[in-house]
Amino acid sequence: MSETRLERLENKIDDLQEAVISLARVEERIVTIFNRQSEIEKRVNNMDEHLQKIRPTILFGERIFWMVMVAAVSAFTGYFA
Repeated sequence: MSETRLERLENKIDDLQEAVISLARVEERIVTIFNRQSEIEKRVNNMDEHLQKIRPTILFGERIFWMVMVAAVSAFTGYFA
């Protein structure tokens, strides 16, 4: 084999090595992203469960709020009528 042919072969091997390293880095990033996504999904599910537990309390509080508002508006309009 000639020197130039060996040099070209070495350059191609170097390029392949760089490509493999680059792919490994991308794979690590993808794994990290999937792990973060999994953690976020767990947190969202926990928040959803918590909201489902406190939902009846929130609905009751909202009804009381609107009853007080209606009573206040009625009293206000009755006072100035």
